[in-house]
Amino acid sequence: MGTKMRNNKNTLLSLLLFFLAAGCAIPPDPPEPTTTPDTPTPKQSAETQGAQVSLQLPTPIPGTVALDMAAKPCSASWSNNGEYLPCPGNLDQITDGYADSFDSAVIAGAIQVNQPGLLTIPAQSESQFAAIFGKFPPFTVMQGDRFRAVLACADGHPDCAAALSLEYFTPDNRVIQLPDAKWEIASTQESPYTIVDLDLDLLAGQTVQFLLAVRDNGDPEDDYALWIIPHIARIGGAATDAIPPNPAGITGKETVPVSGIVDMRSAPPYLYDDHPPGSPASVVFFDLSSAMFLTVSTKNTHPDFSIDVFPGEYHVLAYSYGVGDVPYVSGAYTGIDPSCGQPMAVLEVLPDKPLSGVIINDWNWSCGGTAERLEKPEEVSLP
Repeated sequence: MGTKMRNNKNTLLSLLLFFLAAGCAIPPDPPEPTTTPDTPTPKQSAETQGAQVSLQLPTPIPGTVALDMAAKPCSASWSNNGEYLPCPGNLDQITDGYADSFDSAVIAGAIQVNQPGLLTIPAQSESQFAAIFGKFPPFTVMQGDRFRAVLACADGHPDCAAALSLEYFTPDNRVIQLPDAKWEIASTQESPYTIVDLDLDLLAGQTVQFLLAVRDNGDPEDDYALWIIPHIARIGGAATDAIPPNPAGITGKETVPVSGIVDMRSAPPYLYDDHPPGSPASVVFFDLSSAMFLTVSTKNTHPDFSIDVFPGEYHVLAYSYGVGDVPYVSGAYTGIDPSCGQPMAVLEVLPDKPLSGVIINDWNWSCGGTAERLEKPEEVSLP
């Protein structure tokens, strides 16, 4: 097992100075933690025990939060290093990883925090996979934007020690870790939390997909990692309450739910016959106005999918595993049912117009491989 690093030198004073930059109201003197009664508090969504003290974190001022990562946790696609994960997760099934939001939590040292955030647990040692990653929808960074959060281990998990980082997908789908954007957390009473206030000016003007990453330091057991109030802060004249901007950088646009089914009946028989109504597939929405894409996976014998996307035009494809020298097979949305060898259709997503009944039904193999299909992005894993 690898040696786990410990955080230190985080103080309540630095926390208060951190939020002071966001324009939050701070009392003249740092407040002392307040003792709570000895009776246990209700179980928190972060799987913790009763708190002994309370840590008061100022809430970001409305209008300064450009991207709230805890508000819609399932707008991100969650995965380990080999498969996609359900969102919200099930705390009784964390072998391959877990992600969901919480309204309050108790962090290491039995400290109560009454602010929202994300609980993320990397894939465990009994899994064939590792780590956990949350890939968020496209976001346009502006000058002065900052990534802010408080990072900690959940209380009641004494062996928690993990490396957390903020990374991003470029328009050509490369993954890059931002400078100084890796932090170590550990379950210690001396340094129970880490304050993050990261300058994002390096990305100003770019549209990227942020990635929250949690990697164990050799041993994933007990790595219950908390991202408390994780958000992109936008201060001053550029402030907006849009969460998040659309890929074109136009604020005030909300994502639109799109749902449908991957029809496996025309897929290779091994994908259907052994698992009717079908084996799992990765569904990818390719944005025709940029190089960005969004993805979600179906489950074995459950071919339906649901995803939130920005208004725009998309090609929609599904990918599932191949056999022999074929790494994968692909199907496409053509707008025709039944469909065989038809060209990809453009799926238009309009603001405030949820779409349902989208059918991905044209599997290229069944028509001699003649239809044009987009290649599977390397970053998209097959479920």
